[in-house]
Amino acid sequence: MLRASSEHKGEVYDLKAVLGAAAGDSGIPQGGLLVAFAEAVLGADDERLAAARMGLAEALGDEALVDAAAVVANFNAIDRVADATGIPVDAERLDLTADLRAELGIDAFAASRT
Repeated sequence: MLRASSEHKGEVYDLKAVLGAAAGDSGIPQGGLLVAFAEAVLGADDERLAAARMGLAEALGDEALVDAAAVVANFNAIDRVADATGIPVDAERLDLTADLRAELGIDAFAASRT
């Protein structure tokens, strides 16, 4: 959705940030902080998480921190369900997502070959 909505609005984001392949904010306001927070949430370093949480709260406020935590949790859950069940990409979405999958290298992931 981010890709489609950003294209509709004429905004440009470097979605390689989700794979750690882009530097800076990737065109997303406070994107670097958001990526650092998401990575810390999914990691095992409590100090890194505390620092990321504090940085995000200071930059965007407590409500944004809660929103970011909810997004990370939701994406993590959806990803785990998809991986666990082997949900394939719908046939009608294969053509629509081909360029994005190629740009991000998603087709090289082991799960994409099952």
